[in-house]
Amino acid sequence: MAEMILCIPGRWKDTTEFVRQVVSLDPNGRYMFAGGILADLQKKDHVPLDFCAADANLRRAFEIAGQRKIPEELLVELEQHSAIAYLRFALDLPRERERILEYSSLMRRIGGLAVKVESAGIAHTWERWSLLLSGTPFDLYSAVVVLVRDAKYHHSCGMHHFGLPECAAPRSMSAPDAADLINRFNYWRIVERPVLSDGHTFSVAPSTPHFRMTLEPDSRHEVDDPFHNAHGVWCLRSVPTAV
Repeated sequence: MAEMILCIPGRWKDTTEFVRQVVSLDPNGRYMFAGGILADLQKKDHVPLDFCAADANLRRAFEIAGQRKIPEELLVELEQHSAIAYLRFALDLPRERERILEYSSLMRRIGGLAVKVESAGIAHTWERWSLLLSGTPFDLYSAVVVLVRDAKYHHSCGMHHFGLPECAAPRSMSAPDAADLINRFNYWRIVERPVLSDGHTFSVAPSTPHFRMTLEPDSRHEVDDPFHNAHGVWCLRSVPTAV
């Protein structure tokens, strides 16, 4: 089953130390970790958590996924991590937001260094993550959606966190214009939830270029890849201007 996966590295030397940090959080005894489950005993809630060994490539992964927004001093700390916790949530960010905020805060309090959304490939400092998760709908979008490009398209990755297809814009567009188009198209769908069909057109404004939509499968990622979007991809293609 597709999931939202958060990667949180820390300096816990082993599982025993991790458990000790969890259970000693104030109020004492509210949280517990056992059998791959991180639990809030007061709320009778829990999330799956995989406690894993350190990754020698972690700094580079955060450097790339952080899009040059991770400070050098934090990257140095990430080099010194000794373990990684992977938290798993249902792939429904709007509904899961409060739980994600709670468990993220817990991980930060016990020494988690930063957060990377493994199901999108974007990383944040704790400060930015908390602001985005607590902010506007566009902030929430920015928390889990990254824009990339390949030989044919500029495209988004992460819209499956909202239960929606990705968006792809022509590679011939400049990166800033493509980013503006994709972000506006995605935000409009998150907020308005329009009913779309193949052949519909979209434009940022009546006077700007129009693009015809075609819904295609997500062929960029294998089905078992956390990046895979089972809802597909809306490919936007330029509509020729009438003479």
